[in-house]
Amino acid sequence: MHHLQHITELAPAMERMGVRHVIIAPGSRNAPITQLFTSNERFTCHSIVDERSAGYVALGMVRQTGKPVVVVTTSGTAVLNLSPAVAEAFHQQLPLVVLTADRPREILPQFNNQVTDQRAPYFNHSKGFFEFPAEVRTEDDLQRGLHAVEELLKEAVRRPGGPVHVNLPLTQPLYEPLPGLLLTGKSNNGRSSEIMPGREASLPETDLSNKKVLILAGMGAGSKEIRMSLEQIMDHGQVAVVAENISNLVSEQFISVPELVLAGADQDELKELVPDVVIAFGQQVVSRRMKLFVNSLEKAEIVVIPDEALVQEWLVAIGRKVGKEVENLYQRSWLTVEEREVVRSSAYLDAASYCNLVAVRNILDKVPEGTVVHLGNSATIRNSQLIRARSGLKYYSNRGTSGIDGSVSTAVGAAMVSDARHLLLVGDLSFVYDSNALWNKDFPDKLKIVILNDGGGGIFRLLDGPGRMEFFEEFSVTHHPVSLEMLSHSFGRSFQRVEGLDGLDEQMEALFSEGTRLSVLEVDTSSGENSRIFKELFS
Repeated sequence: MHHLQHITELAPAMERMGVRHVIIAPGSRNAPITQLFTSNERFTCHSIVDERSAGYVALGMVRQTGKPVVVVTTSGTAVLNLSPAVAEAFHQQLPLVVLTADRPREILPQFNNQVTDQRAPYFNHSKGFFEFPAEVRTEDDLQRGLHAVEELLKEAVRRPGGPVHVNLPLTQPLYEPLPGLLLTGKSNNGRSSEIMPGREASLPETDLSNKKVLILAGMGAGSKEIRMSLEQIMDHGQVAVVAENISNLVSEQFISVPELVLAGADQDELKELVPDVVIAFGQQVVSRRMKLFVNSLEKAEIVVIPDEALVQEWLVAIGRKVGKEVENLYQRSWLTVEEREVVRSSAYLDAASYCNLVAVRNILDKVPEGTVVHLGNSATIRNSQLIRARSGLKYYSNRGTSGIDGSVSTAVGAAMVSDARHLLLVGDLSFVYDSNALWNKDFPDKLKIVILNDGGGGIFRLLDGPGRMEFFEEFSVTHHPVSLEMLSHSFGRSFQRVEGLDGLDEQMEALFSEGTRLSVLEVDTSSGENSRIFKELFS
C-alpha cells in the first residue's frame, strides 16, 4: 500500500463533516496534507505563516460559520504554537480540527530534527486525539484508522463542541503525487456518519412559583427564539434577566450593564435584587461585580443549564413553572437601578475629559447597524460593558481564556468568511502582540480596526492594588516603543491617527464610508486620565 494512502482518504471524511475552510501554516513535513487540501476544489485554503495566528484565524472562522475548520501545521514547535487557540476553542466549545504532521518515532532522536512529543500537546484542552501509524500496511488497518478519525470529527461537533487533534507521522518521500482513493464507497465500515446529538439533560425540578428568579445569560451566539422565550417568562413571574453584550441577547427588558447596576445600588436596593433562584446558561460572564454577587448568595438555589443546545427546551419548561401573568416587581427592581445608573453615567461621561471610556462610548455609538463587533480583552471589553448593548450589533470576544494573544487574528478569520461589516476594537498592546494577523494575503477589507492607544497595559491601572507595587511601571504597564502607523503600513494597511472627540467622530464616518481604503484607526488616549475617570464613575 502507498505510504501516503491514508492522507488521500482523509478528504472524504472531512467533507462529510462539513469542513470547507482549511488554514495551512507552511512547512515541509506537512507537504502531503497541504497537497491533499489544495488539490481539492471543495476546500477553500488559506495560507497563514504564524501558527499562533493561524489557530486563532481558524477559530474566528468556526465562530462565524458554526462549521468545523481545519488548521494544518508541520512538526515541532509549530504544533505547540496552536495551544492558545486550541484552549480558547475548548472553552468556547468550538469544533476546531487540528491536523499536525510529525516525524516517525522509529528514527533515533540524535539523527532527527524539528522533533517534539506531539502525541497529546493539547491533552487538557481538546475533546480527543488520534495518531495514525507512520505506515499503514493493510486495507483493514486503513479502515480502522479512518473510522477513528471520523469518530473524532463527530466528537468535535457533538454538543458541546470542541477542538480535536489528529497527528500524522509521515515518512519520505513527501513531495510526490498522492495516490487515488482506495476506499471509495467503503466509508466508515458501513457505520452512519451522521452528527450525533448532544447529551440529554433533565429539566429543572425547582418550584419557581412565587420566587424571585434571576436568569443569567453568559457569552454565546444568542438567538431570536431564546430572546422571545425569556421575554415571555418575564411576563409570567418574578423574573429578571441579566445579559451582557457578548451574550448577544438584547432587549429593553434585559439588564445589559450589571456592573453599573451592582456598583450603583444602595444597601436596600441590593437586598431587593437578591434572588431565590439563579438559572445560568451560556459561557463566561465579564462583570466582576456580577460574579461576586452570585458567589455571595448563601440561600439562593443555583441551576446551570449544561448544554447551550438545550437552552430553548429548558426555557419553555421554566415558563410553565413560574406561574400566570403577573406584575413583575423583581424585574422592575433591576430595571429601575439600571435606568438611573445609565443616566448618571451618561451625564458623567458627557462632562468628563477625553479618555478611553469616553472614546469607547462614542465609537460604539457610531458603528453602523449590522456590524459584527469584536472586543479585545482587558480594558477594552470592560469599558464596553458600561454601555448598553445595541440590538443591531453582534458582539464577540475571546473570553474563554481571556487572553490578548489572538484578538486580531480571530476577528480577521471571522471577517474572511462573512459578508457583514466587522469592527475590531482593541488595545494597543493586544494589537502589537497579535500584529502578525495582518500578515495575510486574503486580509478582508470588510474588517476595520480601531486601536485604543493608552500607552500599553492600561487594564492594570484600572485595578486596585497593582499601582502600589514597586515593579508596576516596568513590569505591569508594559510600555512599548512601537509606532502603530509604521507597523500597519509594513503590512500594507492604510492608517489614520486621531486625538480628541471631534476628529474621532469624523474618522469613524470615514472608516465605514463606501469605497474607503482606511483600514486601521489609532485613537490616542495616552494623555487622558483613563484610570481616574473609570474609577470615579463608580464612586
